[in-house]
This record gives sequence, structure tokens and C-alpha cells, in this order.
Amino acid sequence: MEVPVLSPQRSVLALALLALAALPLAAGPEGVTVRAKTASTSASASRPPHSSNAAHASAPSTISPARANTPSATARPAAATLPRAATAATPKAAPSPQGQSDHPAATTITPATPPSSQSDAGAPAAATAAQSPGTFVLGYYVEWQGSGSAQDFAAHASQLSAIAPLWFSLHSDGSLHLRGLGDIAAVTAQAHAAGKKVLALVTNDGQGAILVNPSLRSLAVRNLVQAVMADHLDGVNIDFESIDGSDAQGLDAFVADVAARLRPLGLLTTVAVGPRASTDIPVGDPSDAYDYAALGQSADYVVLMTYDEHGPGTAPGPVAGIGFVTNVVNYALREMPARKILLGVAGYGYDFAQPGTPTVTAKDILASPPGPLGWDPVAQEAQIVSPGHDIWLEDSRADGVRFALAKQDGLGGVALWYLGAEDSGFWTQLNAIFGTP
Repeated sequence: MEVPVLSPQRSVLALALLALAALPLAAGPEGVTVRAKTASTSASASRPPHSSNAAHASAPSTISPARANTPSATARPAAATLPRAATAATPKAAPSPQGQSDHPAATTITPATPPSSQSDAGAPAAATAAQSPGTFVLGYYVEWQGSGSAQDFAAHASQLSAIAPLWFSLHSDGSLHLRGLGDIAAVTAQAHAAGKKVLALVTNDGQGAILVNPSLRSLAVRNLVQAVMADHLDGVNIDFESIDGSDAQGLDAFVADVAARLRPLGLLTTVAVGPRASTDIPVGDPSDAYDYAALGQSADYVVLMTYDEHGPGTAPGPVAGIGFVTNVVNYALREMPARKILLGVAGYGYDFAQPGTPTVTAKDILASPPGPLGWDPVAQEAQIVSPGHDIWLEDSRADGVRFALAKQDGLGGVALWYLGAEDSGFWTQLNAIFGTP
């Protein structure tokens, strides 16, 4: 069970705020006001670019031999589709066999005790003392119309450890901009009243200037930390995407700088990373910017975005087949302590038979399925094939398999993208495998 976040930290925070108040106003080089309000969000404009790619996790001969080289560059999906980065066109084909996973289904996986030799260097005692491996449950919270995040959080707060609301965006001049509905105080108060942490999700504008320019990076870090403290948040979830592999060291430095400012205050620094299964990936691959070892050293938690194995621009196939997920997890375990890893779980899928391969949420599809719900025993993921539809998605059975993998490997927990998209059975599986955090 997570400890309440309304704590004696307030005295430390007050002193820090007084110190920060003496600093000059942080503004971009061109005088851009910090925390400028962006245009109001909508289903088509507010989704963060959560890139994923089957090729990202390609340890050349280990991931799904029939699918390992299928290209894909997709955005972190919402219920509605968005323009996505261009991908190489791949002819549609029937799903091909995927390499068998070393991990069986949820009902047969036996939890394993994590190695005692693994270090949690830098993890704040306040954040880990009340947690055992496999208990931290993070829910991404979005505010576009119809997302259902607010209702989902209200219904399942007791099963969550923290939420990561999509509230901030850092621009290339170092300025911090607000996203969402401007209800930071209300949502934070609601979460704190339930004893849950609030980690502001911060995205980038797709440019790496703040990563390669030390002065801009310092400005961005200061603006972000000031916002976290001013809004009485419990930390951040850094989700920087569409950055070049050459910016990897800059991203490492940014995360380390943020952690160095937040950790003394007992606040969390978490980071989302794209899927990879090897240190040797092609130059230009979107996941090349994520140095698992370096980020795992600095961050308190690292969210593995173990999706999209398939999506727009690829042949039909699982969003996150268990073989693909396992390879990413196994690589991460070699690069960082298990208890720092949060396994990303997708609450969505794709309809490959529809023009543009639209995103579908598990909640909506399973509420009114367009055909019989099938199960792929190799990918361990749900599929619906009917006239005009070829849907792959994560249902509650698939969720359970992934939860059991996280528990068996002694991971820190799981992270759901996003609250309101998932199969309602997600929460039953969560309690069955992890219990209440």
C-alpha cells in the first residue's frame, strides 16, 4: 500500500520554494513565458507521441522470426486516430507464426524472488520502503474528450499507486507549457486524498535542442522542477520521443539533472522508454535514444513501452506479443535493477482491415465486438476476425499474462496506457496477481 503523499515534506518544500522564489523568472531565450497555456486539448490533438516499433526490440534473431523485421513507427494511441510518422509500406498479410515465449500463461507462471544483489542506487527511501517488487501500479491519465480517465481513476484509485496526467510539454527554448484542462489542483487534491501519488507526464515538442544545449537543458530542468513544487506534485514521468539517437547522452543528462533536483525532496523521477532488446540497433531507430543502463541509474522507475510490435504500416499482428515483450524485458533486466522497471501495458489495439489501421480501445471493442473474440496462443493476445475487421488487442486475459510475467521477473510493477481504454477485466487480473498496492 502506498504511503499518503500529504506528508511532513511540506516543510522541506516550503523552504525550497522560498529559495526558488529568489531566482530570476525562468523564461526562454526569446522571453517565452514559462507554463504558457497551450490550445485546449481534443481527441485528435492531445495524444503524446509514444513511439513504438517492432524493429526497436529486434535482437536480430530473437524476436518473432517471422515478424522481427516488420517496420512500424506509431504514436501512443488514443481512441481516435492521429497522423503518424511515415513508415515503410508493408503489404498486408495473414498473421505469421511468432517465436514461442519462454513464459507460459498467467495461470502457470510462478512468481520469482528478485536477486538480492540488484542495486537500487539513487532510489529514494520514501518511494521504495513501502513497496515490494511488482506492486507499483501507474495509470496514465489523459483529458481529451471521451477518454474516461477521470471516471476510471475514481472507480479504481484503490488499485493504483500513482497517476501520470498529461499536463506539461517542454519546448525547444526551454519553456514549459500547460496541456490538459487546467485542473491540476483539483485532480492532485483528489489523488492525494486517496493517498495516491501524482507524477506529471511531460512530453517534448519533438526537437532535441534542450538536450544538446546545456544552458537550455538547465533552464528546462529548472522550469519543470518549479512547476512540480508549485503544484505540490510527487514527481514527473518524462516521455521524450522523436529524438535522434545522437541526443541519447543529452536525454541521460536531462533525466539525471531532474532526479538530482527532485530526489532530495523525496519526489520521484520516472521516464518512459521505447522498446529495444539489444545495445546494437540500427542508426536512426527511434529507440536508439534510450540508454537503458544510464536511465535506469538515474530514474526511480523506467516504464518500458513494450508496444507497438505491429500497427499502422505493418502487416496485421499483435500489438505486443508475449515473445516481443519478453525480449524487451530480458534486455532491460540486464541493464537496470528489476525493481525499477514498470512493464507498459496497452489498453488498446488496431483494426488492420480498416483504412488507415485505426486505433481501437479494448473497452469500446469488447463492449460491442464486431465478431467472435479469438485468442492467439503464440502471441497470447486477443484477435477478432470478421467481415471488414481484423483486430488485435490486449484484453484482460492478455493483461493477466503480462502481469504474471512482471511478477515472475520481480519487476517494480506495471503502467497502463491509458486509464479508461482498458478492458474492465484488467482490474480483476491486477488484484488476482498483485493484490492491492
